[in-house]
Amino acid sequence: MPHETPRLRSGSSRGSAPRVKRFHHGNLRQALIDAALAAPDIEGLSLNQLAASAGVTAAAVYKHFASREALLDEVARIGFERLEARFAEVFDIARPPGGAADARARLSGLGQAYLRFADDEAPLWRLMFGMQAAAYRATARPVLRPNSYQYLPAALLGLHRCGVVAREPDERDTLFAWSAIHGAAMLRAGGVPTALRPVSELAKDVADRVVRSLG
Repeated sequence: MPHETPRLRSGSSRGSAPRVKRFHHGNLRQALIDAALAAPDIEGLSLNQLAASAGVTAAAVYKHFASREALLDEVARIGFERLEARFAEVFDIARPPGGAADARARLSGLGQAYLRFADDEAPLWRLMFGMQAAAYRATARPVLRPNSYQYLPAALLGLHRCGVVAREPDERDTLFAWSAIHGAAMLRAGGVPTALRPVSELAKDVADRVVRSLG
């Protein structure tokens, strides 16, 4: 198995904002979003900082975002779309697994996709699952495409339907599985040595233990 070098997070001062790239007239909104997505600490951004980095007045920014929370909600929405796209590469949620091996691979693949997302987009991941985006998570509704939260229950149900686990998983099982992989990502982000293994190895280990816990 090739070694995958984990991406360690670099420290940054809270609230620092990258300079907004030059934008054409009318594209300020997108420029602000892009700058927020590129920030090392998205949760610490302020609209005034982004306005200063763009060379515009705060009033110009408020024409596009009524509040800091509105900007963070939009960034979080983009983050969940990106995460769902990664999950969609693992398996088609509309199709059942092809057998026990495929059902196991789906669960492990979701773990890998989640851990890699947390590695690749650490500031965005922290925003999405932190308190700053709590209101967004509570009110968000998927539009036309699956929600990223639907994939894990689907993977667990596939294990049952393919005979890997005898009992049909319920919401508590989903919470346990979610806690396991999210906890691994948190420990990895914190530099805990046992979590800094290759992503594929760590994800498979967590998935195998989740399966054993379901019986």
